[in-house]
Amino acid sequence: MMRELNIALIGCGNWGKNIARNLHQMGSLACIYDSDTKLAEKLNHEYMLPTFELNKIFEDQNINGIVIASPAKTHKDLAVQAIKNDKDVFIEKPFCLSFPDAQKLSKLATNKKRILMVGHLLNYHNAFIKMKELIKNGKIGIPQNIRANRLALGAIRSEESVIYDLSVHDISMILSITEELPIDVNVQSIHHHNNNGPDAISVKLSFSKGLTALINSDWMCPYKEHQFSVIGTKGALIFDDTKSWSEKLLYNPSFVTSKNTIITAPLEKIIIQENEPLKSELKEFIDCLYSRKSPLTDHKEAVKVQIVMDMIDKKI
Repeated sequence: MMRELNIALIGCGNWGKNIARNLHQMGSLACIYDSDTKLAEKLNHEYMLPTFELNKIFEDQNINGIVIASPAKTHKDLAVQAIKNDKDVFIEKPFCLSFPDAQKLSKLATNKKRILMVGHLLNYHNAFIKMKELIKNGKIGIPQNIRANRLALGAIRSEESVIYDLSVHDISMILSITEELPIDVNVQSIHHHNNNGPDAISVKLSFSKGLTALINSDWMCPYKEHQFSVIGTKGALIFDDTKSWSEKLLYNPSFVTSKNTIITAPLEKIIIQENEPLKSELKEFIDCLYSRKSPLTDHKEAVKVQIVMDMIDKKI
């Protein structure tokens, strides 16, 4: 019989509250900590949980895993402390704010044989999972171009750029499809606010077999667009997360022939089962704590994403 898992949550802001809800529903939430003690006490009271000091969370042998949903600048140090105390760790994106920190954290997890998972959420979205399945089965022929637009009038962060806040999602998905790192990166960026990096960015990633990916990320855009498309020799798949579930994933059979003529056909809706990606992601973490298998978005995957973000940073 498997022992019950006790998972502590560090950070219960807007997204952390969603994590707390899901872990509680799964029966694995042990306690919540936040530097805003009143907020943590309120949620601990709501879920009838004890209130722990931060050091107590790391030292308590009854706590098996820790989910870190605190500000990005704290991720590395909290994860190091957790892993050194033999805890398995889930870190919300971004993994780290520098490539050297990502490397060090990945090496530590490997040496200590700890599960280290990163919250690259959209890998657990049923629309993207279905998209990858269809690509693998040849639905759109040979993929030629990926286009990722993640635009909104959202929170302007001072300690991380739009790359680490928005582009990270699309980079993770792109690498999941290409299964290789880009060989070249071209970047255009816009800086309007006094923060660490750009507020809007356009990136072209080039891969070894000719596939290209275009990323547009912007947290100043007056309209919202969360669209991820893969265009192939026999059509395209379009994942639009702003649409209802019946229209989140579309297949466009239209394509350009070798003679530069266009073959057109009507759009088709792809039926997918609804899911809450965060719940699926946290279930993956819990399953890996039991099985000791590496998560889909483990620290090795996160380091590859960090490499691409570092490539982009160096071109700005």
